[in-house]
Amino acid sequence: MCLAFNQLESVFLNLATIKKQGKQKYSLKPNQIPFIVLIAHYSTLLFSSQSILKTNISNIKHLVYLFPVIILWGCNSKGYQNMNARYNGYFYANQYINDVYQSLEDKYAYNFNDVLKVFPAIDSGTVSGNKEKLDDAFKKASQTIEWYKSSDWTDDSYILIGKIRHLRAQFQYAIETFQYVNQTSKDPGARQAALIGLMRTYMDMGDMDRALEVSNYLLLEEELTEKSNLDYKLLLAYYHQLEGNEAGMVTALEEVNELIKNRDQKARTNFILGQLAQKEGRNVEAIDYYNLALKGNPPYELVFHSQLNKMSLADFANASEDQVEKVYKIFDKLLKDGKNLEYQDKIYYVWGILEERRKRLQVAMRYYQVGTQVEQPDTRQQGLLFLKLGELYFEPFQNYQQASLNYDSAVSKLPNDEEGYDQVVEKQLVLKDFVTQLNTIALNDSLLALAELNPVSLDAFLQNYFIAEEEKKKADEKKKKRSGGATTNVASSANTDTSGDDTWYFYNQAAIDQGQQEFRRVWGNRPLEDDWRRSNKVSSSTDVSQNPTDDTPNTNLSFSQDAKSSQDLFAEEKTKLLATIPTSPEAKKEAYLAIQDALFNLGRIYLFGLSREDKSVTSYETLLSRFPNTEFKLETLFALYTIFKDKDSARAEGYKNQIISEFPESLTAKILINPNYVQEKEERNIRLQKQYAAAYAQYEAGDYVQADQMIEEALASFEDVDFLPTVELLSSIIKGKTVGLFAYEKGLNDFMAKYESGPLVDYAKTLVDALKPTKVDILGDRGFDFSEDFQGLHLVAITVDTTLNKSEEVMAIVNALNNDKFKSQRFSTTSLQFRKNPNIAIVYVNSFKTKSAAQRYRDILSVALKDMINPDDVNFHNFAISTDNFQFLFDNEKIEAYKSFHEKFYK
Repeated sequence: MCLAFNQLESVFLNLATIKKQGKQKYSLKPNQIPFIVLIAHYSTLLFSSQSILKTNISNIKHLVYLFPVIILWGCNSKGYQNMNARYNGYFYANQYINDVYQSLEDKYAYNFNDVLKVFPAIDSGTVSGNKEKLDDAFKKASQTIEWYKSSDWTDDSYILIGKIRHLRAQFQYAIETFQYVNQTSKDPGARQAALIGLMRTYMDMGDMDRALEVSNYLLLEEELTEKSNLDYKLLLAYYHQLEGNEAGMVTALEEVNELIKNRDQKARTNFILGQLAQKEGRNVEAIDYYNLALKGNPPYELVFHSQLNKMSLADFANASEDQVEKVYKIFDKLLKDGKNLEYQDKIYYVWGILEERRKRLQVAMRYYQVGTQVEQPDTRQQGLLFLKLGELYFEPFQNYQQASLNYDSAVSKLPNDEEGYDQVVEKQLVLKDFVTQLNTIALNDSLLALAELNPVSLDAFLQNYFIAEEEKKKADEKKKKRSGGATTNVASSANTDTSGDDTWYFYNQAAIDQGQQEFRRVWGNRPLEDDWRRSNKVSSSTDVSQNPTDDTPNTNLSFSQDAKSSQDLFAEEKTKLLATIPTSPEAKKEAYLAIQDALFNLGRIYLFGLSREDKSVTSYETLLSRFPNTEFKLETLFALYTIFKDKDSARAEGYKNQIISEFPESLTAKILINPNYVQEKEERNIRLQKQYAAAYAQYEAGDYVQADQMIEEALASFEDVDFLPTVELLSSIIKGKTVGLFAYEKGLNDFMAKYESGPLVDYAKTLVDALKPTKVDILGDRGFDFSEDFQGLHLVAITVDTTLNKSEEVMAIVNALNNDKFKSQRFSTTSLQFRKNPNIAIVYVNSFKTKSAAQRYRDILSVALKDMINPDDVNFHNFAISTDNFQFLFDNEKIEAYKSFHEKFYK
């Protein structure tokens, strides 16, 4: 019974609530009407006049009997389910969710300098702050689904749950919820609302492809209701905005603009359309949209920016003086309006833009500068003002020092979501690097100049600097007191010196100023001037009036009331400053190297960062002129060649020839000689790798002689190949198999000496270190003579006294013989010096697989050497020897003993 009365109570309470809110009109569904009419009818009978009750008491009895039946029927009806589902669950859940959306709207900081977002971004902090509301909304929506399963509001409650999950970034759950409604609901409006929620979820996930699939389905497969069409087109505009498709935004917003009923949303949509029209140069349409945005009492922020944007579209360049004066009055009015105190920087920004259109760049820069000094600055707007200043200093004034300072300020202020932020940062870094190089040159040149002064002149110079600094401080204090801290007007508030020309740094006043700033940073605020050596400058500067006024500087330290402390302070400062002057050769060398590095970097920055080839050429040529043997000479010459290649062929050819003559082994020279050098070198590299692989296969198979011959052939066939060191290392390793320990060690040491560093050198070092235990054992007294095992590999060796026969000449004879008669065998020739008797060298040829092969070669070689060797050399011998015996011979240097052994076994 209470349920029936609850239903009645719910009807009347909600009717009263809806009437009070005035937002919608309540209407009963057809299946609710009979139940309500019946209840109302019998209630009237029950509570009618007393006379009726007296005359028809039987009717009351009938009513009493029928009332439980009526109540039971009402509690299970569709009308009852819908009533409670809609107004006891869905209504409040939906209201809570709308409150969260409104909170996101209220707290979102729209960027009016860029096209406004169609929807505010979902902020997790705001969502977390509304946790209780979302929890309650989730509970009420869930209860509606559970308690009133047969109602028409189940689908709508599922959609609310999907929205809550979307707000909480529970994207997968939100997707499943929306998909469930789309697949099960019979209500077109609910399905469309679910698909729109699904599309937004995909967008916030960053899955724009799936979002587009849902969009296309809605567009092609669904006949959208009016509400769904409004929600879809707004979301479609947002999709295009995220994709950077401004034309798509315009189309979607124009199609739906007339359907928007919400005042604030309609004003923002018109403002966005005005911004898009303004970006495309459709100024008349933009003004019309801004006027529409002003209708309907929108938020003041939107009103202000609509008016300001309309002003920015004024044809200021062709305006008459009267029109300009009217605009100035409008700006003055905006600045004086207390409501605009937080927008003053934006006003100055637009004012500066209009002055730029009038080509009054100095005035525009003053407005931008004043905009950076307002009382209530907006951080983003401040960044844009500094960016404008930086852009104007950069181009057209080409005052890169001032541009750098303003770009630094812009980057520190601008949020990283500002359009083009990455490009701004990139230019800021270029300019910062540029100024760093200028400061390096100025500071080190100044210090080196001071290093050339004699002690007396240097002391006078430093004292004069110190005095000037003290007096400047006093003058600044007096100026500050006279001004009373008052702010300056627009015309004089900013230093907008835009001086800049195309001359070299040392003749560029702006560059000199920047260098002096860096000098003062290290040395203090002291004027750098001529006649440093005039030691009497200090005394001449101390002449003061007998009746000094407040404006007359007192430059005589001795007249100061605190003269002693000033002198002490000067002594301390002098000590610090003297410590920075490069007096030693090492310190001067370091300063000169820093200048060279900075000059080279300036040329690079001018060329690639600032696109100023003329300044780049000047910087590079100054480097070569001041430092002819600079370590950057090759790179500098090539940079100049590149600059003039397509502009001045004669100058380019001169730089090319200089590179080839002075750096013939450099890659740069080789490419200049042969443009196909790199490609051809790579082809050689591939061929060498194939030969190396074949030789290594023989080495792995144990055929060391064949491997050695193949490696020697490869080394003789290739040069200037990147893979060559790998081949040479394998050649050294094979020596350990074909010759012995000492030849192996020498080959590794020669390899390390040739290449000095790298992975292969590190590996060779590990091999040498691994030899040490074996070497100690071999160098010990082994107590045995030459081996009579002749089955192993053999060499042919020659010993000579290097004071009578040069080992190089012997090797030349051997190599000539090998090229003439044994070319296919690819024999290698090596020379070693005996340790105990360094005047004796042993030259050997390797390798021979058999004793007899070595003997035959030795006989032929003897003939070739017969008439070429000095006959007075008693240490000259030519013999075949096994690798084991060669190692023993080299270790013990028993030449005569081996000679007897050879005569016995090698006939």
